[in-house]
Amino acid sequence: MELQDILDAINKKLVEKWPKRTVYIDVCPVDFARPSFWLTVEQYTQTDANRYLVKREARLKLTIYDEKDEHYESSWQRLFKDAADATVLLTPPLKAAGRTVSLQIKALPRDPDAAYLQLTTSWLDNRPAADTGTEPPTAKTAQVRVEMTNR
Repeated sequence: MELQDILDAINKKLVEKWPKRTVYIDVCPVDFARPSFWLTVEQYTQTDANRYLVKREARLKLTIYDEKDEHYESSWQRLFKDAADATVLLTPPLKAAGRTVSLQIKALPRDPDAAYLQLTTSWLDNRPAADTGTEPPTAKTAQVRVEMTNR
């Protein structure tokens, strides 16, 4: 599973709930539409889990932009409701690339015209074939330390 699969799954859920809003992924233009969403990747890491698996972790940021009125002001009540609705929407596990992933959701401090949610997830994938190489040699010696205490 790739990070793009998760972004697509989140995008799909947002568009189903708010079909008239634009969802910007990764890049948000200067003259963006309001109300809208901006989904960005803040951090994406891959580490060894074991000899055959890699652990992938992603931290995403969902920015929720509210519409502005004739005085160029937004409603904090609408922003609060949209952030709460997005949290409820993204709480059940997502289906992405035939797999299921869960998001941990954290509300971040709000701006007057935008609310922010931090979405984090992790998953295990098979190590790419090029990384496995040849089978490592069998160990010839091993050390074991046993410590016993009387109680």
